[in-house]
Amino acid sequence: MSVDIWWRSEQGKLTADNRDHCGIGLRDDAALCIVLDGSTSGANSGEFARLIAQNLVDWFVVAADISPTAIVHRLRHIHAELTIDFRRDSASFIIALIQNDGEVHLLHAGDCLAGIHGGVATTEWVVRPHTLANAIVDVSVADISVSPLRNRLTRSFRSRKFVMPDQTEAGVRGDVAVLLATDGFWAALDAEDQARFLKGEDLPDVEGRDDCSVLSLKHTGTHQNWVGGESADNFYIVAHS
Repeated sequence: MSVDIWWRSEQGKLTADNRDHCGIGLRDDAALCIVLDGSTSGANSGEFARLIAQNLVDWFVVAADISPTAIVHRLRHIHAELTIDFRRDSASFIIALIQNDGEVHLLHAGDCLAGIHGGVATTEWVVRPHTLANAIVDVSVADISVSPLRNRLTRSFRSRKFVMPDQTEAGVRGDVAVLLATDGFWAALDAEDQARFLKGEDLPDVEGRDDCSVLSLKHTGTHQNWVGGESADNFYIVAHS
């Protein structure tokens, strides 16, 4: 699988640890990417998110069936294993399964989003978060980002009960990147600061800021490539040999 990968994550001030995590699995026929945002309320939600990412990636690189249905089945298995030890924890997630033809299958639950980023300043978000701000009527991501209800989630990877993720498909070709982002990026930053963050520039010091993370993926026709990025402590990548 040929894909350019760039990850940046900056810890916020709401918790003592960065609870955003990323996992990447690369194989000849596909790539799987997952970005998670551990809840600030569960004491061990950051570790919960890390183990979900690692478990899913380790399975993906050797699995015989990597379809979206198989991914959901694996998520159920991970849920059954981890919730024994993480009874009060939860995490939002967005998964991108990228195939060689440029098709992208997205699975998500919570407030991590996927978007298309081309030659313009803003990102076209192709999924909607699961929040009370848009639980009844469809609301734009821009409006959700300023709603006081956006932090109340209607879905996530919860320890109490497995919740089915939404599934979406997108095609990505040419000089276009897929962004997988936590709400610290898409909701807490305006378009100008998002562009600065993607360029690797420092952000203003804001009191009460959440962890901010984004994964940029570009489908290429040449070779596997790990490009740039920061904060590798919460980044896990495995390539099938």
